[in-house]
This record gives sequence, C-alpha cells and structure tokens, in this order.
Amino acid sequence: MKKLFLIIFVFLSVHTYAQKSDPKDLKYYYYFVNQDKDFKAYLDARKEFDNKKFDFKLPASKEAVAEIEAHQGKILKNQRTYAAFLEKYGMKNAGEYAELYYKQMHALKVFLKKNPEFYQLTAKERQSVLDKWYYSEVAANN
Repeated sequence: MKKLFLIIFVFLSVHTYAQKSDPKDLKYYYYFVNQDKDFKAYLDARKEFDNKKFDFKLPASKEAVAEIEAHQGKILKNQRTYAAFLEKYGMKNAGEYAELYYKQMHALKVFLKKNPEFYQLTAKERQSVLDKWYYSEVAANN
C-alpha cells in the first residue's frame, strides 16, 4: 500500500514539474507576458519614448539621410555615436533623444535575452504580441 502511494506521489510530482517546464508559446505571450518585469520595463520605456519623441526634431537634410543610409550600423552602434550623429546635423537635445531611444532598445534586448522562445514566433506574431500589450497599456492609461 505504501508503494502504491509512493508511486502516485512520484507520478503527480513529475506531472506537476512537467507542466511548469513547458516552453513559452504564443498563448503565453498573448495572455501572460505582461506579468514579466522585463517586458513591463520595455513597455514603459517605449511609452516614454513615444510620449516625448514629438518634442524633438530629427535632422531631415539630404546629407543626414544619405549618411545614415550609408553608415547605419556605425551610427546606430551605441547611444553616444547616435547622439553625435544627431548633433552633427544640428539637432537640439540629441543626447536626451538618443537616451530615450536606447533605453527602450536596451529593455527589449534584456527581455529577449531572458525569453529566447520569443524568437521561435514568426515576425508577424512577435509584432502582434508587442502591439497588443503596448496598445492595451496605452488605452488603459488614457
């Protein structure tokens, strides 16, 4: 009798463990990812960037556009190089803009590093998940 209880207990323990170790899938990202602190940090940083981005005027000269097209990787390498590029073309508060831009990018990188399963989703599914939670957050705060 003790062996029967022991076998049932072991079976239930393994079953419970198996449920907890399921990989994250589209259902998780659609219904539960908002409970992830790294994802919330990304949403907050993106919301802050979107709220303040209209306070800045990005350079639109033909030279600036040509340079960023030619050297995008070098210019967008980090916050400092991006701010230097923006300042070169006369943007006021370029450092603040670059900081806001890279804050959201860094938060997204942290989330993606801790959730590699997110890459298994298609590009359309990933964008759909990001948009769903971002716009539900924005709507909730209005």
